[in-house]
Amino acid sequence: MIEAALTLSLFLTMLFSIYDFGWILFFHQTLVHQARTAARYGAVNPGDLTAVQNMAVYSSTSGNGTGLFGIVPANVNVTRSGQGTTADRITVTISGYQYTVITLGWAGAYDGKPITVSIPVEN
Repeated sequence: MIEAALTLSLFLTMLFSIYDFGWILFFHQTLVHQARTAARYGAVNPGDLTAVQNMAVYSSTSGNGTGLFGIVPANVNVTRSGQGTTADRITVTISGYQYTVITLGWAGAYDGKPITVSIPVEN
């Protein structure tokens, strides 16, 4: 009984750790995809930065519905630099999001690192 309890706790910790790793990877890559999609839209339509921000949050330019993973427009910063030059770029940054971990000993909500995507504007 004691051996089963010790091995089960180790097994469950490893199992939940693998689950948490996969969830965090999925969460991060989905937000990177959202930022890239918004940056691509901004490269073609650089005049409307609010629409670019809505693309990152809602996957549409209209800005209605619920943001992905609880992301709100305040979490997304869109800037355009070098306007009118060959260095004209759109930069999309997603920050201030949190992900939840369920592994014993590490359970809780953690802040994610900012995701920044920069792409040249089509001239």
